[in-house]
Amino acid sequence: MNEYHAALTALTAFPAELRTLVAGISDDDAQRMPAPNEWSVVEIIGHLIDIDPLQIDRIDRILAEERPQFVRFDPDAAVTAAGYGRRTLADVVAAFTDLRRATVDGLSTIATDELSRVGVRYTGQEVTLGQLLTSFAAHDQTHAQQIRAILAPKG
Repeated sequence: MNEYHAALTALTAFPAELRTLVAGISDDDAQRMPAPNEWSVVEIIGHLIDIDPLQIDRIDRILAEERPQFVRFDPDAAVTAAGYGRRTLADVVAAFTDLRRATVDGLSTIATDELSRVGVRYTGQEVTLGQLLTSFAAHDQTHAQQIRAILAPKG
């Protein structure tokens, strides 16, 4: 399986993994910040909601432009502005699941010969479309681990 198909498979599977991960969690627990200045479970999922359109924009730009420059994204400001911490767990999980379905539908049209096209991160680092897709899928797992750590029994 090439990097594109592996990333697409992981991105497709993640909403079900997320639903399993947070099953049975109360809204109070999901909205509780684990420490000052750390995201709650609903805020983490809200961040994932913010990332899909950001990544789609970057992908669209890589496909349409030569070496597009990506602007810096402030995830903390976006999560705060959207007010995810006040939303229910069911609401953010449903919103993420619907958005990811649309995201994957859009990504499924990428041709393998387009995976070598390049964009430029705000740091100046070049990233191929294939690398961007791989990091997109890895980003999900980073936040799944973060949620697991929050939900782990404290001993």
